[in-house]
Amino acid sequence: MRPTGLPETAVREEIAAALAEDVPWPRVLNSICTEPHPVAVEAARAAAHTNLGDVRIFRGTKRIERKVVSLLLELLGRPQGAGSLVSGGTEANLLAVLAARREALRTGRLSDRPEVVVGSTVHFSFDKIFAALGVTSVRVPVDDGLRLAPESVEKALTEHTLAVVATAGSSELGVVDRVDDIAAVLEPHGVWLHVDAATGGFVIPFARELGLPLPQFDFSLDGVRSITIDPHKYGLANVPAGAVLFRDEEAHQADSFFHGTPAHTTFLGTRPGSAAVAVYAVLEHLGREGFVGITRTNYENTRHLTDRLADAGYGLIVRPELNIVVVRVPNAVEVSDLLDTRGWIVSTSKRFEDAVRIVVTRHVTRDVIDEFVPALIRADHDIRAGVTVR
Repeated sequence: MRPTGLPETAVREEIAAALAEDVPWPRVLNSICTEPHPVAVEAARAAAHTNLGDVRIFRGTKRIERKVVSLLLELLGRPQGAGSLVSGGTEANLLAVLAARREALRTGRLSDRPEVVVGSTVHFSFDKIFAALGVTSVRVPVDDGLRLAPESVEKALTEHTLAVVATAGSSELGVVDRVDDIAAVLEPHGVWLHVDAATGGFVIPFARELGLPLPQFDFSLDGVRSITIDPHKYGLANVPAGAVLFRDEEAHQADSFFHGTPAHTTFLGTRPGSAAVAVYAVLEHLGREGFVGITRTNYENTRHLTDRLADAGYGLIVRPELNIVVVRVPNAVEVSDLLDTRGWIVSTSKRFEDAVRIVVTRHVTRDVIDEFVPALIRADHDIRAGVTVR
């Protein structure tokens, strides 16, 4: 820390210079997050001072969070459920597994070595979660469409099974597990089913409304006990803004040691109220019709991208169910690194050595796609020709 402070103008200039090094959104094709909606930015700025960790002070902000949770529960088929806004998918998944463990302990069903059944495509956050909670991961194969297979889940169930995690839109591949079939398989066993819909939660409901053949994944399925959803992804809210939702209120309980202070039901104590206010602003401003329109545009642009790639002779690892395209590209890591030097950011999968992952979201327009595909072709050609990345 400096002995004396800098003038505000100097601080602003230094920050502006640092932010100028960030890649501009239109050239970011690996992120499920996007530039937040202007109404969210404005709302977050107005609530920048708020802290949902102290609701005796920030009463109105807490009321808005409750409204947001109600709106999300309504979206996901369980208006009478419970939940909280959290920092993102990792925290939400942690709280869901913790709730499953807590219920098993309360009902006397907690094994001395609890297991959670997951597919091989489950999000990497669960590795940290299982290590923190002392839970063993039982990974089962996925089917030819890279989805968690219900029959594999049923075979993996034992007396030690604490929960099963299904993924409603993998961030890596954009595929949706057959949550409806998995729920049906689990129903006779009474096993907790958690759905990680961090990626697909703000896509699938609206895509189904548009007639796309995506499986149901929400609380309309009796076996679903908890859901992760991330408004800061396709929900167009500011980071950090995730949510964990529960079918029943008792799964949402926690303690606080201050008199008159409601229990903290999240992992974090101090939480930015600005996130809740931003999410509320977007949900209320856009409404269902607005999100359906945005989803329609994202799918149209996804089809435009896959058509352009097909015209250029590229194949896909899997047919995209969400707005994530994984295209076969030889020397994918080198191509990605070269694109990076040319101002384009994509992802490469460790699972598939020759694959480039492209995410289509609000800032990835047809014009961006029409500029990117030739850049991909040139980078691919240059790497094949022996160009090295400096």
